[in-house]
Amino acid sequence: MSLNIKITNIEYRTVSIPFVPAIQEHWGMDYPTTLIWVHTDKGLTGLGESNSLNSNITDQAEAIAAKYVGANLWEIDIASESFPFQCAFYDLAGQALGVPAHKLIGEKYRDRVELAYWSPPMPAEATAAEAERAAKMGFRVHKLKARSWNIVETARLITEACGADFQIRVDPNTEFGDLETGLRLAQELRPYNIEVYEDPIRFEDLSLYRQLREEVEVPVARHLGAPPGILENIRADAIDAVNMGGNVAGIRKSAAVAEAAGLPIWVQIFAFGSCVASTFAAHIACTLPNCTMPIDELPHIRVDDLSGGSMNLSDGAITLSDAPGLGIRLDTDAVEKYRIR
Repeated sequence: MSLNIKITNIEYRTVSIPFVPAIQEHWGMDYPTTLIWVHTDKGLTGLGESNSLNSNITDQAEAIAAKYVGANLWEIDIASESFPFQCAFYDLAGQALGVPAHKLIGEKYRDRVELAYWSPPMPAEATAAEAERAAKMGFRVHKLKARSWNIVETARLITEACGADFQIRVDPNTEFGDLETGLRLAQELRPYNIEVYEDPIRFEDLSLYRQLREEVEVPVARHLGAPPGILENIRADAIDAVNMGGNVAGIRKSAAVAEAAGLPIWVQIFAFGSCVASTFAAHIACTLPNCTMPIDELPHIRVDDLSGGSMNLSDGAITLSDAPGLGIRLDTDAVEKYRIR
C-alpha cells in the first residue's frame, strides 16, 4: 500500500432508526444519525458517524470537502480530529496497515467492552420490564434517567425482576436537586444494588458532592469533559468515578488524569449511534486501563444496529476482533430501509 492515500470523496446518508418499543412509546424521540463514507484513491473506504439530532453535517458538506478531499490520510493528525471523521480515518488507517483501529490508539487492555443498558424516564413498571429484558440479553448494568418521584419504586421492581446482582446506574441529571434530597433518596435506595450515582444533585457547589460522598456508601460520579474539570472535581474530593467523552486525543488525556487519582471511568462518546460509532467507541475504550465500568454506547436500544451481524455484540458487550480498521461492515439494505435523506 502506497504511503500516499488520497481522500477522493465523502458520502453521507442520514437514517432514523426507531428505538425498541418501550423506549419509543415512553420517550418518542426522533434521533437521526448520519453515516459517513470516506473514499480514497486506493479503493479503501472508512466509515464514520455524526449525530444529526440538532444539526445535519451534510449542511457543511462543501466546507468539509474543501478541508479533506485531496488530503493525504497520513498527513492528518487523526487523534485530534472530530469524532465523526476521526472514526472514518482510523478505519482507513487500520485497513491500510492491516491492523485493528485500537492498535493505532494504544495498548489493548480488554477484548470485551461492556455496555450499559439504558432507558429514559418511564413508569416504574415499564422500566422494570426493560431491565428484565436487558438482563436476559446479558447486560449486568442498567442506566436510568432517574427521577426523584419514582426512582425508589423503580429500583424495587427492577430488583424483583432481575435479582440482587443486577446493578442500577442512577443518573438523574441533577434532578434530585439539593443535598438533603440526594441523601434521603440514597438512604431509601440502600436495599438495592446501585452501581453509582451520576450527577445526582446540582453541582455549582462541589463541597456538596464531597458531603454526599462522605455520607453514602455508593460511588458518586460526574459526567465531565476536559481534564481541567476532572482535576477540579478531584481536588474538591467530589467524585469516586468519571463518565467522560471526546475524541481520541482528549479522552486519553482525561482518562490519564482520572487514572492518576485512582478513579475508574466509563465513556459516553456518541451514545445513540449505530454499529459504526459504537464499535469505534469500544476500540477507544479498550485502550483505557481504568475504563472498567460498562460504557454508555447504546446500539442495542434501537430495532437495528445496521451491522447485519458484523458487530459482535452479545451478553451485553462488544467483542473486538483483530480485523483491520473497525472490523465491521454496514448492512446496506438496512441503511436504505431507515434512510430519511
